[in-house]
Amino acid sequence: AVHSGLGHTAATAEAVHRGATAVDGVDVMSFEITGAQIDPEHGWVDEAVTEALTASDGIVFGAPTYMGMVSWQFKAFAYATGRFWMTNGWQDKIAGGFTASSFPSGDKGSTLSYLATFAAQLRMVWVGPSAPSSNLTQDGRGIDPFGYYQGVGVLGGRPDSGLPTEGDLLTAELYGTRLAEATRRWTSGASS
Repeated sequence: AVHSGLGHTAATAEAVHRGATAVDGVDVMSFEITGAQIDPEHGWVDEAVTEALTASDGIVFGAPTYMGMVSWQFKAFAYATGRFWMTNGWQDKIAGGFTASSFPSGDKGSTLSYLATFAAQLRMVWVGPSAPSSNLTQDGRGIDPFGYYQGVGVLGGRPDSGLPTEGDLLTAELYGTRLAEATRRWTSGASS
């Protein structure tokens, strides 16, 4: 479930999707959150997306960081999940998250903390990225240059900026693979 404002979060979602689909035995669906799914009086109204997410074994959340938090479109989606909190409807689903903002920090940590807390409130099982930062490995691929451990935080900018970088997208792809592998293990009951 992803909202993207300028396209950077969408590009990150595509990389997560690419990584997840590389895992055998995992079916991956993508859902974009748009303003059209939100009614000013009734909030989130796209029950087809909500039902598909409820039927899934794992959910990856993505939203741009605006003013130190997820976008209002994502927030409207999040509010609509209150019924799953009441019924434990999303309990034990694998969860993960990612964000993009225009600056190296850009308060992405606040957004990732929000997404992890949101998943925890729904009693989901949060999975962070596993790829060590290029700052630690000097592998030259630019993996996770900002060192986010709760999820993936990528550098965005203007639509024509050429961002996110190849390293950010590779970080997201590796994260998608890890999330898919974790979901497969979790649902099969196998231990790792």
